[in-house]
Formats: sequence, structure tokens, C-alpha cells
Amino acid sequence: MANAKKEGDLSAGCITYLKEWYAEQKYGDREEIRSKYMDKGNFCENEAIDVCADQFAIFGLKKNELFLDCDFFCGTPDVITDDFIIDTKCSWSGKTFLDAVTSPLDTDYEWQLQGYMHLTAKTESRLVYVLLDTPEMGYIEEVNYENPIQERFYSQTVKADFAKVEAIISKVKKCREWLAEYDNTIKTKLGVK
Repeated sequence: MANAKKEGDLSAGCITYLKEWYAEQKYGDREEIRSKYMDKGNFCENEAIDVCADQFAIFGLKKNELFLDCDFFCGTPDVITDDFIIDTKCSWSGKTFLDAVTSPLDTDYEWQLQGYMHLTAKTESRLVYVLLDTPEMGYIEEVNYENPIQERFYSQTVKADFAKVEAIISKVKKCREWLAEYDNTIKTKLGVK
């Protein structure tokens, strides 16, 4: 099969992202992504962290504001405890919360947590889903939940996996190689150095 993707090749989605990233770096283009789901998550994040403190019996959890980076990873974990990372997800509705509870671990979040654990030298993380009241946000009415928090809190433990970290590093190297070739192509086509 001539068109079959070779193992290790970058996916079409990855290449699209790399092109967007390149244009953003070159021209300063940045498309703001916003949705009611993200707005609720951002608005309720501190409350979700407070719920984690209660559920994990850890006094004084606070939102991590420190951006971490190294040669292959970067990010801002929601919470860094002495023993593990916490990443909170504020579910939009009862249905989306129950979908998270009954679905396999979201692989995008798993990869994100692998990166956070690598950056912090932690070997364990918790992906936490919390169903909190939805505040009135100008385009949606307030929604309140009466169920006890134990029925609106779900945590999945993710352990550090060195093989996955190595896979991320390998993919980042391939992305950098692709970007270098793309940069050369752009410069050649535009007649610039």
C-alpha cells in the first residue's frame, strides 16, 4: 500500500497543528478557543481544587501558578502535592460527568499527566472530574446540583510510565524535524533566508 502510514510518521492532524503553530510563531496569529465548557472549567477551577482537598484529606491545596518546562515538555499542572499531581476537570452536566465516570481514561489527559509527572519528578497523578454548580455566565442560566459531593466527584490514578514519556520525546523530535523542513520550504518559496 503506497499510501499506508509508516510507523512513527506524523498524523495529518499533527501536521495541521504544526502548521498552525508555525504561523503563530512567524506572524503572531493566535486563534482564541473559547466555549461554555471551558468557561465553566476556568470559573470553577478553584472550587474543584477545594473539593479535592476535602476528598483527599489534604489541607491547604492551592492552584499551582508555576509554568514548568524542559526540552520536551511544558505546562502548568493544576495542583502539585508532595506525593502526586492533580488535574481537575469540571464537568459541564450530570451526563458529561457520568460519561467520564463510565468511560475509559481519556488518552489525551493521560499523555498530559505523563508530561506533568515528568516535569515534577512525580510518579503518580490524579485525574479528577467534579460536577459543580454552573454559575450564571451571561449566556446560560445558573444550574445547581443538590446531590452530595461524593456523587459528583470521581478520581482516576495515573502512574508514571517511562515508555510513554520516551514515546512523547520521540514524537517531539519528529515534530522538530518536520518543522525544520517546513521552515526551509517556506523560506525557499518566499525567497528569504
